[in-house]
Amino acid sequence: MPVNRNALIRYRTIDKCLQNRRRKWTIEDLIDACNQALFEYEGIEKGVSLRTIRLDLRAMRSEQLGYQAPIIVTDKKYYSYEDSDYSIANIPLSSQDLGILQEVTLLLKQFKGFTHFNGVNEMVNKLEDKIYSEQNQKASVIDFEKNELLKGIEWLDIIYKAIITQTTLSISYQSFKARDASEIILHPYLLKEYRNRWFVLGMKKKGKEILTLALDRIIEINLLHKELYVEPKNFNAQDYFQPIIGVTRNVGAEPETIVFKADFRQAPYIKTKPIHPSQQVLKEEKGWTEFSIQVIPNFELERELLGYAEGLKNNFSKLLSDD
Repeated sequence: MPVNRNALIRYRTIDKCLQNRRRKWTIEDLIDACNQALFEYEGIEKGVSLRTIRLDLRAMRSEQLGYQAPIIVTDKKYYSYEDSDYSIANIPLSSQDLGILQEVTLLLKQFKGFTHFNGVNEMVNKLEDKIYSEQNQKASVIDFEKNELLKGIEWLDIIYKAIITQTTLSISYQSFKARDASEIILHPYLLKEYRNRWFVLGMKKKGKEILTLALDRIIEINLLHKELYVEPKNFNAQDYFQPIIGVTRNVGAEPETIVFKADFRQAPYIKTKPIHPSQQVLKEEKGWTEFSIQVIPNFELERELLGYAEGLKNNFSKLLSDD
């Protein structure tokens, strides 16, 4: 049964509500949640009807969507899942779904090897692994890096939507150094992941420099639909990140040539996994390999180099930040 986008948003919203067992959900609560989701994602202000949500619940319970959701009603008014671990996102793929995935995988494979589509390789591997595990009913044979306890990922969707719809955000933010949270009016431009941690880059209201905020330090986000969104001027993500490691770019700083030596234990790792694309081997002698990189010094570079401990020699004084 084909499902339109608005219906899918409602199903996923209801599913998210029913997974939250810390509160009781009446059908009015589900209507409110769906209305809010449709407004945030689609800008739809017209509210859904009681009849629509009742039909949604019936459809989720049935086999027509493949969900067969174990939705129960307690005290004649509170909705929840009988199985606390259930989610419509966890249902197995149908044979039709698998066929489509295989076709998509074959299509994506055509891009492997092209430098413009380097990110496709991991996507293809994930799809192939998913198809294998579903078809054979066996555990996945590829284990991708993940962190189930990662904080801040709940903000990814709202920030992503704000970027593509050019919506200004009001962010309650508390850095590691701050005692209390502060409000930041942000024009968001880019989401960036670094070492399994997410960041948003944007411009503060009346600001002049790009600001980087860690999603795991965000307390609350509100959409400011009536606040003028300021588009980025001369901001190119590739150019912005090219001279740095990580996500922090010190205002006004210029790239420097950083030279360091690694012993025979650490050098092979640094050769096979360069610290930065500009990395070069200068010379090798007496069990040490001398490298150079052309970067703007920042906290992430410091952490990267210090991570090699006694296996690396460098004058760190020029790298250490004031933080």
